Amino acid sequence: SLLRYGGDIAVGAMTILASVMQFCMLPLQGLTQGAQPIIGFNFGANQRDRVKEAFRLLLACCMVFAGLILFISIFASDPQLADFTRWAIRIYMAVSLLHGIQISCQQTFIALGNAKTSVFLALLRKVILLIPLIYILPYFLADKVFAVFLAEPVADFIA
Repeated sequence: SLLRYGGDIAVGAMTILASVMQFCMLPLQGLTQGAQPIIGFNFGANQRDRVKEAFRLLLACCMVFAGLILFISIFASDPQLADFTRWAIRIYMAVSLLHGIQISCQQTFIALGNAKTSVFLALLRKVILLIPLIYILPYFLADKVFAVFLAEPVADFIA
């Protein structure tokens, strides 16, 4: 969709955004997967206060990491691409803080033995919401490139 509506610059910007997202979100994966045994053990030991405390700490850490936005100049040397990417990142990662909440909840459900809810949350965000929004939003907005980039925060917000 980005190639169709925005050309090579839009595709290049999306490549950079994917790298930025990975760079920001990989620590979240480590935090949440590291918290799983702690939450799971305390849940199994019927230590509900410790489960809540661990989840609150995990949630706070994930929200801080998810709120980080990196400088585009790390990834782009072409000034036109860097400018376009600076514009796109404001849209694409507008609600990245909410992604921190979602991933915390997703991994906590796994730790509590409720993998079905975790899988549903993951599928909801990327498959049920994001992919259709990438195709639907350009029909309703005049700026088609903006619409494609907007699909990510809309999916994150709804999920």
